[in-house]
Amino acid sequence: MKKLLLALLICSLSVTAHAQAQDDTVADKQRHRAGLQVGVAVPTAKFSDVSFEDGYPSFAQAGLLLNANYSYSLSKWIAAGASVNYRYNKYDLDKLIRPDDELVTDNTSKAWRSVFALADVYVRAPLSKAIEAYAKGSAGTSFNRSASWEVETRYGDIYMPSDKATAFAYGWAAGFNFFSSNTSKLIINLEAGSVYTRPEFKVLDVKGNYFNIKQPLHTATFSLGATLPF
Repeated sequence: MKKLLLALLICSLSVTAHAQAQDDTVADKQRHRAGLQVGVAVPTAKFSDVSFEDGYPSFAQAGLLLNANYSYSLSKWIAAGASVNYRYNKYDLDKLIRPDDELVTDNTSKAWRSVFALADVYVRAPLSKAIEAYAKGSAGTSFNRSASWEVETRYGDIYMPSDKATAFAYGWAAGFNFFSSNTSKLIINLEAGSVYTRPEFKVLDVKGNYFNIKQPLHTATFSLGATLPF
């Protein structure tokens, strides 16, 4: 009897270990995720400043946001990864000069541009077989180019050159992953969040003298994306 019980126990443990190994194999296959997102970046705080009371008003408009990301699931709830983001915000020249200004003969501008290289940590919570909620925290570096503009008048040109600067960047986001019900593995995600960075640029004042300014380039972000698990 003891030998029979021992044999049944060994058999049970063997079956359990085999099933667990299969589960781990399946989990391993799905632990990696790579995705792309496209959306809009809306300037906030002083990055949305449209007042001449600021010595260096940003006059930034809502613009394009692109994101490429990768994550690895450490458990059912936690994942870690990295992402690269590109942000493009046009300079609103209509805030700088009046369209009906007869002294102005021509004007041009180049947008605010930033690239973010970030490390990400995710907390994921399955709501059902088809939907997963998640929150994300990010930190890393931003590579920024300030806006530039030139206004030609009957009495001469006014010019603001661009400058490059790197800075610490961080952010957060939350969203939902929607899993396909068919044979496709594709995951559709909706996300909203914020990203913060404050590079130091060298710019011109009204007298044509250079000075340094720490310019907040904060934005609220809204994006739609697709992710492939593997």
